[in-house]
Amino acid sequence: MPSMPTTEGRPSFDNMKKRKAPLKMATKTVTITSAPRLVPRLSSSAPISRSIPISESPKPTSNGHSRTTSKPRKSSTPISGSSRQGSKEPVQRIKKDQQSRTKQSSPARYTPLESDKSEGEDDGVDKPRKRTRLEPEKEIDEKRKVRDVQAFSQDDDGGFHMIHAYDIANNKPDEHGRTKYEAFFTALNVEEEECPTIELQYPTSLQAEKYQLVKPTDAADFRPIGEIQENIKFMAAYYLDSASAEKVHSEYGSGIVQKLLSHAKAGKNGKVGHQSQFVELVNQFNALLAEKRRDGTIARKVDQMRRVDLPLVNHIIKNQIYARTVSPRVNLVRQYEGFSDNVYGELLPKFLNKIFEETRLRSDQVFVDLGSGVGNCVLQAALETGCESWGCEMMKNCHALADLQATEFAARCRLWGIKPGRIRLIHGDFLENREIREVLKRADVVLINNQAFTAKLNNSLTQVILDLKEGCQIVSLKPFRSPTHQIKTTNVNDPINVLQVTEKDRFSAMVSWTDDSGYWYLQRKDGRELQAFMERHGGFEKC
Repeated sequence: MPSMPTTEGRPSFDNMKKRKAPLKMATKTVTITSAPRLVPRLSSSAPISRSIPISESPKPTSNGHSRTTSKPRKSSTPISGSSRQGSKEPVQRIKKDQQSRTKQSSPARYTPLESDKSEGEDDGVDKPRKRTRLEPEKEIDEKRKVRDVQAFSQDDDGGFHMIHAYDIANNKPDEHGRTKYEAFFTALNVEEEECPTIELQYPTSLQAEKYQLVKPTDAADFRPIGEIQENIKFMAAYYLDSASAEKVHSEYGSGIVQKLLSHAKAGKNGKVGHQSQFVELVNQFNALLAEKRRDGTIARKVDQMRRVDLPLVNHIIKNQIYARTVSPRVNLVRQYEGFSDNVYGELLPKFLNKIFEETRLRSDQVFVDLGSGVGNCVLQAALETGCESWGCEMMKNCHALADLQATEFAARCRLWGIKPGRIRLIHGDFLENREIREVLKRADVVLINNQAFTAKLNNSLTQVILDLKEGCQIVSLKPFRSPTHQIKTTNVNDPINVLQVTEKDRFSAMVSWTDDSGYWYLQRKDGRELQAFMERHGGFEKC
């Protein structure tokens, strides 16, 4: 073999590169088999069938639960859908349960309706997928009578007080000389009026609601155009027969709602003449609703209900009542004593709905909320289940807002033709107030949002347990009896021994002060375990 040329006694690098074999690329074929897609089974026990889908309602995800496609959730109470004021202080009290970052809710923010987003908004946010959770089938309350017969009666002439959308959304200057609303349709024909006021009918004929066709200068505020469209969709879904509902919200895009949306978009983009067409479509819907009211369709549809579905409950309480009463005065709920038992924070509608289902709260039962805040839980229980619903709140400002909500609640239920359970909101200390202590003796479900309560107050509440009737269920965010608690001779006289406790998961978006998951506790007064212990140990004196 000839010798390799060298440079100063070493092999030439260039010649080495020439002699190097070329690199070979290895390939490997991999077959990927996709897993079958899981489709959640829908419950067949729904109390009513809706004629059309409600686009405002949360869209189902792959896990069978819902999530919205609106902007990232900052809170969940309105100003026609804005969020409830939450406090970070409860989170600071339970550091062991809240390791991740929490978010501060803002009660003055608006949760956009689907119709609002379609006017040009796009959040562009992909929400994380969640694991599948199986939901228990809803129990039907055969005793529940949803329709308010008097509201459908010709004897009721309608003249009751209500807060119209016009009252909170108009182009008049406020007390500071600021104009918070401006004309929605700006490109007008000569004969068109700027910022006209129109009326929208409801399922009953009692009275219509006034709306001014304006838009907020702050996108977080209440939007009358969006609520008009949502009202119409809910009425079509729950109050009209299928053929009529198709005229209102057609899957082929030719319904009244779709046309309203089209004219709103065109008007927002500065195209001329669409205001008059928008108004005409609202009048067409009013005429259709009046016809279906006269022929008895609406009354028959309401008679088929055995509970009020959560989307409709949400719309009435959160998007209408709260937006007209609490949101304009939301600064009042911020006035509380920090790190006290009066820290303000709320359980959100989805969580309350879960609680009502787990406790099987019925129309012939009694619900009590100790520390009821502005009254949302009390109103939702009465509207959703028809039960007798009580609340007690010590904070003066919160109770004043609760009273405003209670008044508007009565008006809204009449407009929608729904008969809720009786509600009673008390201002006072629930440990001292005689009226609330008496009603607790016959309560079936007691809600105590004790997340931020001091240890002293939680301990005092254990004495209240002794007054509850056997079988009463207590819902709390902190347990009164730990799931690991055992009855012993040294603690036999502790009131918590008469409770049976179950720890349950609380998922995200269920409370106002954080999006983090956690736990809640369902406790039932049941003295059988204590009685058995006493019998085994010679009969200790029962506390």
